[in-house]
Amino acid sequence: MSCAARAPGVVDPGRQAHVALLLAAVAVGCRGSGGSRPPVEQPNPTPPATAPAATTLPLPDLNGFVSDVSSPAPGYVRRTYRRGSARVEVTLARMPMSPEGYAGWVKTSTASFPQAALGLPAADANGFYQCTDGPSPSCDLLIQLRAGVHLELRGGGTSSRDDVDALARGLPLRQLAND
Repeated sequence: MSCAARAPGVVDPGRQAHVALLLAAVAVGCRGSGGSRPPVEQPNPTPPATAPAATTLPLPDLNGFVSDVSSPAPGYVRRTYRRGSARVEVTLARMPMSPEGYAGWVKTSTASFPQAALGLPAADANGFYQCTDGPSPSCDLLIQLRAGVHLELRGGGTSSRDDVDALARGLPLRQLAND
């Protein structure tokens, strides 16, 4: 059903999650440069009620990184990876999207954020960076797979673009994109 044909007051839960994540990404990404920035609380993905068990969501050990044990929950899993002074929390969650929802994600992502090279076709995956300037620049990476998987690689000010790129290259993105 198209948005135009939907009955008034009916809200698509997948669209709500998509809009919430995009708004959070824009809020973090649009912070001005210079001066000290107030800490921004990162959103936690809210798994849908029918989310599959987190054990189906792999966050592997990665060469070059020391990692904590995975913390699975219904619909998502988290794991912290460390390399040097970088400490990156990776959250992998199921976030199914309609074709229109994925197209909206890509449109907002490409219009507003620097894009990540994920080694997958644009029709299957999109990722963008949220970076800060200043004396200690840092980058986070958000990825949405058309197959309905969402990843957030957040370093809380400790990770460089190289750090999050190295993590993304080690994650099973191709496998997840084909699930």
